[in-house]
Amino acid sequence: MNMNPKDIIGPTAVLVGVCLVFTAAVVGTNSLTAEKIAVLNQQTADEAKMEVLPEADSFSTETVSISTGDVEYYAAANGAGYVFNTSYKGYGGPVGVMTGISADGEITGVKVVDCNETPGLGMKAQSDPSFTAQYVMAIPDGNTFEVTKTGKTAENQIDAISGATITSRAVTNSVNYAIEAYQQITGGAN
Repeated sequence: MNMNPKDIIGPTAVLVGVCLVFTAAVVGTNSLTAEKIAVLNQQTADEAKMEVLPEADSFSTETVSISTGDVEYYAAANGAGYVFNTSYKGYGGPVGVMTGISADGEITGVKVVDCNETPGLGMKAQSDPSFTAQYVMAIPDGNTFEVTKTGKTAENQIDAISGATITSRAVTNSVNYAIEAYQQITGGAN
């Protein structure tokens, strides 16, 4: 059986042309939506900052080094305090947390902003405000929180989400990193 080169070249050229058109369409769609996605992500981050530090007016972005590396934080322009963007490994990956701390050392809010934990268990860290409300207080003595599964008996203890201790520890460690960053910025004064 003898194949004519024209029988191969024609269909191949059509296939290559179709692939080029589809590739251009995908690239075009991506470039159109990438900017909108970035704007929505920024808007969500701005809303989270205002939620955890409601007294702030606007923010400047800064970086501070702590024992685990660099932490991005946002300083309120009006001096109300800081919002820290920290994370710690949870059950399903990193758990990202924004923690607001006022200029006088009060934790004003904690919001889980990135979480891929088990639905119905670890995801409660993001959806159950009673869990994150436990952190809203003055920075505890010793500058750290700890997770308990047996009921809170000390000011610095956080009741774990039932069935999601790893996630509870991830959020708590993220808040502890925020406290460490706050102490670094303020020289330990709270």
